[in-house]
Amino acid sequence: MAGCGGKDGLYAVLGVSSDCSDAELRSAYRKLAMKWHPDKCGSGGVEAAKARFHKIQAAYAVLSDPNKRILYDVGAYHSDGDDEGAGDILGDILEAMNHTPPHVMGHGRG
Repeated sequence: MAGCGGKDGLYAVLGVSSDCSDAELRSAYRKLAMKWHPDKCGSGGVEAAKARFHKIQAAYAVLSDPNKRILYDVGAYHSDGDDEGAGDILGDILEAMNHTPPHVMGHGRG
């Protein structure tokens, strides 16, 4: 699903597949963050390192948050800087669905 509409972008930034585990995601992030940290690159290429480091951080911020990752994977996540409540709302909905007895959702009545 992450391939729809070029959505593999964040996974590609971190060099992981869309079905990677949290541990794989974290490990890839740590390696890339250490490699591209602007303080580690010396005097040459600081601006390029800053830009790459920012992309790495942004990708990890979305993919490490389970709610944002779900939205991203289905193509519904749009980072416009004002997404602070979207992941929380989805999480609340999913949690409510998990705690709702089947008969309340229309099953088992009749």
